[in-house]
This record gives sequence, structure tokens and C-alpha cells, in this order.
Amino acid sequence: MNIKNLKLKNFRNYSTLETTFNINTNILVGDNAQGKTSVLESIYILGLTKSHKVNKDRDTIKIHSEFAKINAVINLDRKDIELDIILSKLGKKAKYNGIELDKLSEYIGLLNVVMFAPEDLDLVKGNPQTRRKFLNLEIGQISKEYLYNLQNYKKILKQRNDLLKTMQKQKESDMLLLDIITDQLIDYLIKIVEQRKQFILEINSIANQVYKVVSNSDSDLKIEYLPNTYKNIKKEFVAKYQYDIITGTTNLGVHRDDIEFILRDSYVKTHASQGELRTTVLAVKLALVEFIKKHKGEYPVLLLDDVLSELDLNRQNNLIKYINDKIQTFITTTEVKNIDLSKLSNYSLYKIHDGQIKESDTYGTNLWFK
Repeated sequence: MNIKNLKLKNFRNYSTLETTFNINTNILVGDNAQGKTSVLESIYILGLTKSHKVNKDRDTIKIHSEFAKINAVINLDRKDIELDIILSKLGKKAKYNGIELDKLSEYIGLLNVVMFAPEDLDLVKGNPQTRRKFLNLEIGQISKEYLYNLQNYKKILKQRNDLLKTMQKQKESDMLLLDIITDQLIDYLIKIVEQRKQFILEINSIANQVYKVVSNSDSDLKIEYLPNTYKNIKKEFVAKYQYDIITGTTNLGVHRDDIEFILRDSYVKTHASQGELRTTVLAVKLALVEFIKKHKGEYPVLLLDDVLSELDLNRQNNLIKYINDKIQTFITTTEVKNIDLSKLSNYSLYKIHDGQIKESDTYGTNLWFK
């Protein structure tokens, strides 16, 4: 799949934007705070309906505007389709070929995207919530069943937590109702855990191979899934009933799962160098590219936000060689010299300045703006 053209209205610092893209590599060049990352963010939202940078949609809307609109024509299964995301202070709408979809879960998965941005280093060094979000977003891109199970799990989890808070105030606890809701929660928990296990199993081997290619080393990278519950799930929940009532919250479940990254039998978050940390996350992201290709039959769009300048020349060249000619890729950079263009067989350069974008010449020297 690839994005043929993109239109923005009132998005970030763009009043309007309309541009076409190369089906292979697109390099966005400009100083900081000019709008490079905003273009990648708009593509990310177009695929996943939410930003990777902010939690509130209204933060992406241009100041003094009532809404923002992202529109693109993408080529999917050799057919052109039109996608729209409209963001407002009242909520968001998603359209497929001009038709508004009732549920965002019906929309997610039409355009698959994988992004690597500086903040993605938190995937390894950040809190478990960041890693659970990663699991949910990436599995959700290829499995509507997973989204369905997750939505129902969250709904029942809220019901259970509400019940636990109520039971704190009661002299006699309604243990029968707690038991029923717990059984419902466990039904979805089991399905989610199995899907997460399969996901980690698949990307684990791919990420290990990619790490070796990009780093040009024989170091083994392992991704370990750490479920919060194990074999006797109902027994574990029952053993926590009184503690759950005292705390007023559910202390077991997939909302407390985690994953760990291990390189050469040591935890990446505590023992890896900065280069190894960055390469670990990059390997995971490229593993996702292959994972989506396997399940959807087409490569997703790859977004690399200010990544190449942080890699040494060897890793940079290995990365470019890996993505060249098979994945539509968007790369942001402050200087073209940060990238060895001779390694790319087909690319387009775009200059970005103060919310304006224009395709540039081969060397990025066509400064058409002042």
C-alpha cells in the first residue's frame, strides 16, 4: 500500500496543504518546528485515528480553528481509495470513500502505518503502560477480533471496578455478582493473552534477524511477554478478591501485562548503550513492517521521524538497504547531508518551511521560500 496524495486543513501549523508523494522514499527536509513531523503525524492519525504525540485530538487543530481535516488517496490492493479523518472539539469522524463509518474500529486497519520517532525509545525505557499501548495498537491494526475483545474487556473491567468501589461501602459484599463479572472478564482476558502471545512470538524472530542486519552483529535480541496472570487464572482472581475490594480496583489482568527486551541475555533498558537501545526499537518497528506484510499481504507505510541522523553511518546504510524499493517510507531530517542519497534508488525530496511544502531538486538546494 502507498499514499498517493495528502491534503491537510487546519492541522497543526498547516492552514492548507496538498501534495503528492513518491511510492518509495520521501525525504522531508527543514529546520525544527517548521512542520516536518506534523506531516508524519497526520499520516499516523490517518491510519490509527489517534496521534502518537498527544492524547487530545484538539491539540492537533490549528489555533483559532474549529476543526482539522486529513484527507488522502491511498493505493490498496491495486485500487485507489479515499480516506478522511475529521477532528473537532466534539470528537472525530472517519470516512471511507466519502462514507462516514459508525465505529472507528471499522476504519482502523485500512491504512497500516509503522512509525519510529524519538519518543519511541520509551517503548523500552518507559513504563509498562507504554508497552501495553504498543501491543494494543499494533495487534489492533491487523485484527478486528482483538479490538473487539479489548473493547469488551475494558467495558467489563470498568463494571468490575465500579462494583469493587461499591462493595467497599457495604457491610455484606455481593460476592456472587463479583464472581459473575470476574468470569466474564476472564473470558476476554484469555483471548487477549493468546493473541498477545502469538504476536510476540511472530515479531520476536523477525526483530532478532533485523537487529543483526541493521547492527551488523551476531547479538541476539529477544522480546519476552510478561502476562499478569498464568495457568490457574480464576484461582488467582479469587485469591485477590479481598485485596481488590480493599483497594477498589482490579489488581490482575491484561491491563497490567508487560513486555521485556533482552539483548545478549541482559535487559536492554538497564544494560544497553544508546546505540543498542535505538537499534532495538528500530528492529522492533521493522519487525512490525514484516508482521503486517504477512497478515495483510502488503507492506505498511513506514514513518521515520528524525531517525537517520541518530544512527552511525553503518547502521544508516544497513537500514536504507533494508527498506529500499519495497516500502513507502517517509523520512524527516534537518539536513540532506545526514542521509547517503546514493544508497536510495528512487526518492523525492521536499522542502518544508513555516507550514509550506514543495518538492525540491535532487540535492535539496532549491530553497524556493525565504
